[in-house]
Amino acid sequence: MKRAENAYSVKWLVWGLIGLGTLCALMKATGGAGFLIIFPFLLVAFAKNRAELLLYAILATAMLTVTNGALAPKGFAFSIAARLVYGLAAGVLVLQATARKMPKILTPLLSIFLYVAFQALASSQGWQPIISYLKLALFVIVFLAFWGVAGAACTDRRIRPQTLRSVVLVFACFLIFGSLALIPFPGIGKMGAAEAVEQGLNVDSVGLFMGVTFQPQTLGPAVSLIATTLLADMLFFIRRWNMLYLALLLGAPVLLYYTSSRTAMGTWLAGICFTTFVFVCANGVSSRWKGRALGALFLAGMLCGVALFATPEMRDKVLAFAFKARGENAVVTDTSFTALTSSRQGLMDTAMENFAESPFIGNGFQVAKRMEAMDIQSWTQLLSAPIEKGVWITAILEEGGALGMFFFILFILVSFYGLLTRHAYICTCSLFVFLISNLGEFTFFSMSANGGVAWALVFTGLALDAQRLRAARQARLWGRAAMPGAYPRPMPAGPSYGPIQS
Repeated sequence: MKRAENAYSVKWLVWGLIGLGTLCALMKATGGAGFLIIFPFLLVAFAKNRAELLLYAILATAMLTVTNGALAPKGFAFSIAARLVYGLAAGVLVLQATARKMPKILTPLLSIFLYVAFQALASSQGWQPIISYLKLALFVIVFLAFWGVAGAACTDRRIRPQTLRSVVLVFACFLIFGSLALIPFPGIGKMGAAEAVEQGLNVDSVGLFMGVTFQPQTLGPAVSLIATTLLADMLFFIRRWNMLYLALLLGAPVLLYYTSSRTAMGTWLAGICFTTFVFVCANGVSSRWKGRALGALFLAGMLCGVALFATPEMRDKVLAFAFKARGENAVVTDTSFTALTSSRQGLMDTAMENFAESPFIGNGFQVAKRMEAMDIQSWTQLLSAPIEKGVWITAILEEGGALGMFFFILFILVSFYGLLTRHAYICTCSLFVFLISNLGEFTFFSMSANGGVAWALVFTGLALDAQRLRAARQARLWGRAAMPGAYPRPMPAGPSYGPIQS
């Protein structure tokens, strides 16, 4: 029986970090063109049918897309290369999926294509159909790439949970430890005025901490999501306290405080609460581990609550953070709900006004009203047409109308029901946090930025769930209980030991 200290491969983790650092160094030296070295790596992964290498390449592409320009500069060549990586992965892996029986655990998330199909029809009457169709195509390609990699990880009997987990930890360490290391270097880790103007952000973003990412609005949600994924993996799969995991989880709230992102902090807290709730209700977890874990989580929550509200000074700091009061001696006088949501109220009001103009089918996928009169003169305009929208509820109503909201809610219900009934608890927690983060900024379909990282982590959680279910199934077949931290040896190939189906 392997101990909890062997929950991940240290060798794989070290080499993964070296590889990611090498990619950043090559991109820094070549202005982004060094990313092209990932194509030989990707071809080797396809040739050897190595699911963990494919997952690493996909996660590296998603992470480098949102990485700080001072660490990994990006240009038009990178933008095209990243899309080619997703296109190759989607094409090859979807074709491979047609030749084998895919696990049922992968099917719930495919219900998003009901909404996509509706938008493909409705966007023809939208503000700028050509941009909508290009963004729909990008979403489908990247989504299928993630789905295909998760499917390969689910069906590959050679892949070990430790290896898969090490791939996740590479990017968790890069994001959390890397960002913490940049706190003493504000010239790199904080948003500058020129960067804010280039990315179309408002002046309030200047001076906010962005860590290894390219903006604070990326760092906060990404940290919240990856911290929730790690917590769920430790509770449901490893089932022991792990020092590296705990260090990463403790670093998460520090980074969220530095970003001054209320949405990210709220998302992180909601992720902890939801993961704990699912853990209480989960099947297949021993009562002994549940008791120990819940006791520790409750104690940690009580200590944090006492530390935050024990003194008036700390309470004032908490209020100042929640209501975005700037300055060391800032005092919050208005604590109403309107004051709390004021930063997004304008976008929400605009979205509802646009919804009233087309209440049934909306105004088009991922476009804004200003794009209706856009004079498109180059492909660069089409490939880089960013938009900013408010919470996902009003954004879906604006883009898809009442029918779009129906299909999107249907996707949420089908996904959560299907994942929970198949015991895909890690993926369920990740998807929940992803939805909650979109109550601050709508990035659900932004596959070339924040949404790409989030979807990558959701499907990574799905792959971890498949490995967890396979380990439990193999343990039952060997006639022994699935003990915490126990990873049974791989079963011999044969008709009785096919991919997990539930």
